[in-house]
Amino acid sequence: MKINKYINGKGIIVLLILVICSVIFYYQTQKIGFHEDEVYSILLAVNPDNGLMMPYDSDILTEHNNPVWKTREYVTDFMTLAKDNYFNLGAIYHNQSLDNHPPFFYLLVHGSAMLLGGGFTKYCVFLVNLLAFLGSCFVITRILKLLGKSNLTAAVLILYGLSMGTISMVLYQRMYMTLTLFILLYFYHSIGLYQSGFAWNKKRTVWLGIVTVLGFLTQYFFAIFAAVLFLILLVKMIQEKKWISVRKYIISHVLYGAAGILLFPPCIDHLLNSDRGLSNLANSNYWSNFLAYLKHLAYSFTVSESLFYLAAILFLALIVTALWRTSSEKRFVLLLMILPSIVFFLVTVKLTSFQELRYIMPVLPFLVMTLFYGADELLHLKYQSVIMTAVSILLVINGMVWSKPKFLYEDYRICLEIAQQNKEKSFVFINDNYFTHMRSIPEMMIYQKTLILNAAWNELDHLIYNQELNQEDSYILCIKAYMDNDKILQEIKHRTSFHTIKTLFTSNSGASDELVENNLYLVSK
Repeated sequence: MKINKYINGKGIIVLLILVICSVIFYYQTQKIGFHEDEVYSILLAVNPDNGLMMPYDSDILTEHNNPVWKTREYVTDFMTLAKDNYFNLGAIYHNQSLDNHPPFFYLLVHGSAMLLGGGFTKYCVFLVNLLAFLGSCFVITRILKLLGKSNLTAAVLILYGLSMGTISMVLYQRMYMTLTLFILLYFYHSIGLYQSGFAWNKKRTVWLGIVTVLGFLTQYFFAIFAAVLFLILLVKMIQEKKWISVRKYIISHVLYGAAGILLFPPCIDHLLNSDRGLSNLANSNYWSNFLAYLKHLAYSFTVSESLFYLAAILFLALIVTALWRTSSEKRFVLLLMILPSIVFFLVTVKLTSFQELRYIMPVLPFLVMTLFYGADELLHLKYQSVIMTAVSILLVINGMVWSKPKFLYEDYRICLEIAQQNKEKSFVFINDNYFTHMRSIPEMMIYQKTLILNAAWNELDHLIYNQELNQEDSYILCIKAYMDNDKILQEIKHRTSFHTIKTLFTSNSGASDELVENNLYLVSK
């Protein structure tokens, strides 16, 4: 039907992608605060010395360090990419060798920071993520064209691009949108290899190599998806006795892996010993973690938990039925589309210390493509493309009405207002670790100076006996919401000359991807 072709025409698809990007950009303008990992991403890309702003007089982290005041000028400079460091790419490589992630994404963020003038801004990583999202949309259109399913383009892009899960991951200033792009690219080239009859040529070798190496150097979880897809295609080649292709396929991937390791040797230690590596195979509570990730999938498509399980059963029934009724070639394509995603999901549940949406982001586009691919094979309706597109529109409208993206931190607006009203005062930040103070970096760029204390390391004495602070009439105190605020406040009242404490702002705890989780107090004599 003409209308089916019209809604999937090139002009309409380009316009659709622009509309989706405009919606995402609108949500980005509503983003106020940051997750500590987001600030960490920026720092790793712009600061040549350290991705973590240490509270101490030394960058060596011990329980016996001396916390020191950090002026707003110091914090601002720390968060700024200086012109002298524009081409200091070796610093990024060094920073990532000390972290547990590879360096490619941070090189992209570094380039984005250069384009935006080097200053701290919420648009630095967003620019990288938005371009990765645009790339993912383009690759999805290419995949659907390759599969002869261009009639599904509008429906797939709407549900994928405007789902709360995808929008959240474009807003979340980490590498997971870029990871998703490379996984889609690997899938695209793998489908092309299969459809060519496993014809292995130099062009395919080079492109698949670039995608594989850069995907691995973006996030190590790329290797999970790639390994499953590699094994499926390898088995298929062996079944079809494509022995020359088998040999070239294996050798090429061995070379890709070697290239990734040689380009970034610290990956070996990361993969073996970090909390993103094989050491996490010892993680327990698999079932509860599995259920936690299912809740993230439910959120991604704005489905209530009770309805989600029904929807999951229907989705699996759709896939099984489509596998049963379709031709062998389409059955194999459907397996390529869904099996790596299932394995990726199951392995991710085991390998992650924290059950967060970001880790399963690459699964989302494949779930959407599988859903519509299977439905298109089973249904034969007159206005099938129109109906599927309408279903996508209804689902995303439901999401926008009843849900909103994560990582906006809208409550942080009040914290910034308080900082502006008290910018000539000192700011004391108390937490129970060495990392979550990064969430309050924007405030620290406003207050005259900041002292960061770790209560878990018994650093409150530095507050009690701090001569500079005791000479002041008042200061702003921040305590993480999940800590025992009353205990700390009582200790300040009883052990210092500051006896008047006024609550300025309280935040709930338990939703670290939505709330700032800080409580603010005005402490006076």
